[in-house]
Amino acid sequence: MQLRAYAISVRGPHAPLLDATSVEVRDHELVLLTGYPGPGHVAASLALSGRLVPDGGEVKLDGQGDAAVLRRRVAVVDAPGITEPDDALPVKAVVGEELAIAGRKAGGKAVQAWLEEHDAAEHADKRFEHLPVDVRTRLLAELTVARPEVAVVILTMPDRFGGDPHSWYGVGRELASRGYAVIVTCADASARLLGVPAARMGAIDQPEPLKVEAVDEETKEEEELA
Repeated sequence: MQLRAYAISVRGPHAPLLDATSVEVRDHELVLLTGYPGPGHVAASLALSGRLVPDGGEVKLDGQGDAAVLRRRVAVVDAPGITEPDDALPVKAVVGEELAIAGRKAGGKAVQAWLEEHDAAEHADKRFEHLPVDVRTRLLAELTVARPEVAVVILTMPDRFGGDPHSWYGVGRELASRGYAVIVTCADASARLLGVPAARMGAIDQPEPLKVEAVDEETKEEEELA
């Protein structure tokens, strides 16, 4: 599956939110999309996922520009003011809500089982805002891909919470290894710390996405035990 945006732009009430930007990503690929921290990241995420009609350019999924299909297949994770959870809620409440959205069992036992499966049972009663940054990003990403139709994942500004960028970058790589197409929006400084070639907001010509090979479960277990 290929998500391709060509020269998309978004106007704000007083100034452009997103200057003409091109980016594309396929299954098993990861793209960092960098820009100055602010509303441009949210505008890019919403335009790429069919939730906002860009003022210029086009977005297509496998060559088709159907916004309804984009909204089903392209998920936006933790976008400020849009898809971020209520930080005052306990983790188990956020998990229950997201599992229900994904059409999965969302009762107390199901939530506990999901948290245990994802090594996060110790956080069940914490306020969501108190989660470590890497745990927050990982849990929200996993809850997002619990939706059966999701094929493209956009992690929006995970670096706004601070911490080591390698933690959320590892989440993106792991998703790509499982076959998802992944875009992570972040600040230029984060990409420099990671030492990874990045696409830039406001640019048409971009570097090639990072290809991430599938990792079979046996190899993964051996690496974890090493």
